[in-house]
Amino acid sequence: MDYLKAFISNRVILCAFFSWFFAQFLKMIIELTRKRRLKRRDFIMRTLFGTGGMPSSHSASVASVAVAIGIECGFDSPIFALAFLQVFLVVRDATGVRLSSGLQASAINDILRRINANKDNPDQKSIKPVKEVNGHTPVQCFVGLVVGIFVALCVYFI
Repeated sequence: MDYLKAFISNRVILCAFFSWFFAQFLKMIIELTRKRRLKRRDFIMRTLFGTGGMPSSHSASVASVAVAIGIECGFDSPIFALAFLQVFLVVRDATGVRLSSGLQASAINDILRRINANKDNPDQKSIKPVKEVNGHTPVQCFVGLVVGIFVALCVYFI
């Protein structure tokens, strides 16, 4: 039971969770204000657990953890340096690899839609679309970083 209490009271873990949740909640609010309606039945689950969008919850979580580790262990500690490097890796992945692969998957799906629509033989099986993974724009990652830093400062100083 002491392990569970230690886990739940670990402020670094709390920062990661709260920043992720706050970023996902902001996504839901932003999507509601932009579209002014619930588009599908799974709106809440999609916005809370989906990828992509404003702000980046991945960026928020790793930034929050890095700041929390800096506060706990010192901003000159090796563990903070590792956490700081992790922030760059996650943001680079979100704005580079994941964004590019999402755009490529979208283009592939457009091609597949045209192929499936123009089939001469109706007995020929249609090709299933590929999953479109959503990456982030640099602005979405930047806002995620700000959210993460804000949440970590709130957890430690409020």
